[in-house]
Amino acid sequence: MGIYLKMSLAYLRKKKLRTSLLILGVALGVVLIFGTSVINKSKYKNDVEAINKLYGGYHLEFKDLNSDGNEKLKNDKDVSKTTTVQNLGNIVDEKGNSFPLRSANKDYVANKSGKLTKGRLPNNNNEIVMEENTLEAMDISDKLNTTLDFTIKKKYKDDEGNNKVYTVDKKFKLVGVIKKPEGFYDFYDINIPFEAFTYGNDEKNNIIPPDIITYDNLLSLKSGSQNPDGQAHKIMAKHNLGEASYSPNMPLVRQLMDKKIDRENPEAYKREVLIIITAAIFVFNIFNITLNETIKEMGLLRLIGASKKKVRCMIIYQALIIMALGIAVGLVLGVISSYIVVNTSNPFIYQEAVIKPKLYVSNENIMKAIITGVFSVFASCIIPIFKVGNVSSIEATKKTDKFKGYRGSYRVGKFLSKIFGFYGYMGFKNIGRNKSRALISMISIALGGYVFLTTFSSMKEEVSDKIENMQKRYDITIQFGVNSDIDNVVYTDSDVNKLKNIDGVKSVIPLQIESGLLDYKKNEMDKDFAKSKGIQEQEKMEYNMDVKLFGPDYIKHTLKNFLQEGHIYEIGSLSKGMPNVAVYNYFYDESKTNEFKKVFPDLKIGDTITIKVPTTEDGNTEYKESKVRVCAILKPDWMSKGDGDLARNFEIVTANSLSKHIVGEKKYNKLGINLEDTYDKTVNEKVRKVSNNIHLSQFESKLSFNEMMDSSAKEHTKSQLSIVVLVLIIAGINIFCTIKTNLLIRKKEIATLRAIGLSVKNMKKMVIYEALAYAILSFIITLIPSIMNLTKFVNWNNGAYKNYGIENFMSFIFPVEESIIFFVISVTVCLIAVATSSRDLKNMSIIEGIKDND
Repeated sequence: MGIYLKMSLAYLRKKKLRTSLLILGVALGVVLIFGTSVINKSKYKNDVEAINKLYGGYHLEFKDLNSDGNEKLKNDKDVSKTTTVQNLGNIVDEKGNSFPLRSANKDYVANKSGKLTKGRLPNNNNEIVMEENTLEAMDISDKLNTTLDFTIKKKYKDDEGNNKVYTVDKKFKLVGVIKKPEGFYDFYDINIPFEAFTYGNDEKNNIIPPDIITYDNLLSLKSGSQNPDGQAHKIMAKHNLGEASYSPNMPLVRQLMDKKIDRENPEAYKREVLIIITAAIFVFNIFNITLNETIKEMGLLRLIGASKKKVRCMIIYQALIIMALGIAVGLVLGVISSYIVVNTSNPFIYQEAVIKPKLYVSNENIMKAIITGVFSVFASCIIPIFKVGNVSSIEATKKTDKFKGYRGSYRVGKFLSKIFGFYGYMGFKNIGRNKSRALISMISIALGGYVFLTTFSSMKEEVSDKIENMQKRYDITIQFGVNSDIDNVVYTDSDVNKLKNIDGVKSVIPLQIESGLLDYKKNEMDKDFAKSKGIQEQEKMEYNMDVKLFGPDYIKHTLKNFLQEGHIYEIGSLSKGMPNVAVYNYFYDESKTNEFKKVFPDLKIGDTITIKVPTTEDGNTEYKESKVRVCAILKPDWMSKGDGDLARNFEIVTANSLSKHIVGEKKYNKLGINLEDTYDKTVNEKVRKVSNNIHLSQFESKLSFNEMMDSSAKEHTKSQLSIVVLVLIIAGINIFCTIKTNLLIRKKEIATLRAIGLSVKNMKKMVIYEALAYAILSFIITLIPSIMNLTKFVNWNNGAYKNYGIENFMSFIFPVEESIIFFVISVTVCLIAVATSSRDLKNMSIIEGIKDND
């Protein structure tokens, strides 16, 4: 072993604290990079496995396809796999329960995450297999071979294109029970219907007429889960499927997309760069202390014949030893911390999917961590290596810190002395003694400030609040869901009064919402809209739309705010026997103009339109045709800020006093409830109890939505806080190192000042002002990139939400509160660094300091 390697090891052993800090700096950088990469990769793979197990592997489901369309899908080159079943309508009972009835297919059941827990699949169409949830909802025993009575309801189009409903009573024998994972139905904003299966139509026995049978098809796309809506529209246009009903496997698609976004988030790369820079700054500062403390020794080595190369090798040897130990310690700690995090994060989804999370460590993760360690060490010791080689024995004996004066310094000094006093002036002036080291220390604090301000800005909370208001228009909404025969379930006036009488309920808004059809002629619809919806021209044109009927208070106080054209007072009245209605007639053209356009460009005030709404009499459902007059047109932001549908369907809005004219009867199928205090858990629970006592009623609230959002935000906050804390700890150590180095360099100067009467108290006061200068200047540096990032954040959101009809989604707000908090934190960190770095001042010997030539 060479003498210089031995000397390097001896010096590292002698300066145990500093060596430990250097190793810690490298290890922390490695832990964060390695741990973050391994945790993200492991969580991604484990979550994808659980999600696929919970929600099935298909990407799209096409419903109500005719046999020709079904065959086209099977042969589509962009589709990797198809699973087809017969769509036989819905089974409906007397209580209003309604569930899709399909022909039994083992692969279809498996792709929908179903598992046969009792019995077998049907052998004929007099037998039925039902989900466990379906039986519970209908209050039916799961005892096999029980006879069940249902009405089958199937919607279809006749040969002339008219929409019809076929109904027939049917007896089935229960021969099997299917169970799905509990988490399958727990996706927070997706209503997934329960299902039932029979053998289906065949050549001999038919449940419904053969000419009205349609097909449902599960598709697995070769492109994966990316942009399922775009893929669906592409397939529809390619095969002329018209307005075929389709739905992405939303739980699967959204969960996978969330994971993909998290994995490819640019912020993750910024975070890694931040960690590497912080670790490099940390090691750089400690190496600089090493250089300043050993500069005399290096000079003496040069004096006795050591070459520049040999002296530089000492620094390189130290760097290699620290790098090797730091990387090794970092990898070990990274594996341990990653294992703990992976096994304690998101346990619910793993329990539901019955999987044990695994730790995935790849060569890429290890190499990234090693590169981080190597970079942080060598980037930090390049300057010391260069400097130490240029140190001569003469320079070492007379080495002093240089401070160049500059023109106007007298006036600046006089100004600072007047405000902060002599010691304040000296403290601020000391920063300029080593500008590069001071700047690096300030940048290290600014990095933490950047993460803090951009993470905890109130504008981030503002976005969450606005999204919450878009998703949830009322504090509480109760309505009948996908498992209801929507034509035959209602909320009564008694239900409304019970809710109004609850203390804490401010208002109850009864709504009647009907899904209907709009008749129109060829070429009346915007071509880009028709293309995006896959609508093909034919002799008789109909388009799905919603009819919404509100009470007079809502129209007077809320709907009026969304009126673009027309008169609010006409809504709800009759004009020549026709109901006056407002229409929402907009869509966002994403493919070409990126602006809002009209679905029907020529529709105007005074036009008459024909609509069809399903009505039920004596158990039979038929479409009732009505003519209505357009008296008002709603603004584009109705769909996101009013009570419109975020899916942006064409909508007709009028008063519920016209219910009988349009739909044949007045009934409520949705209730919007506002509270005195939105997040009052007691009142929320009281409303929930009323909803639970109404058969098939579903409860949704801002409180539960907010709790869900808070839960997901906490994980992000924890990760960001850990980075902020680490960066600030490193920044504090950097300040400590910088001030400690300055004190060492100025040892003779300080001793001289002490000799002429400077007290330890005033000496510490000067150092405190120096620390405050670091905090103030660091804070100013922090504001520049933070404001740029937040401005970019505002502009991105304003652009992103234009397609929801919102012209100005948000405005820039200077983060005053967050800035004050971080400034206090940075001052505290700097003062702590000062307290630890200047604690030896009172023990400093004046005589030894004056005699010291270092």
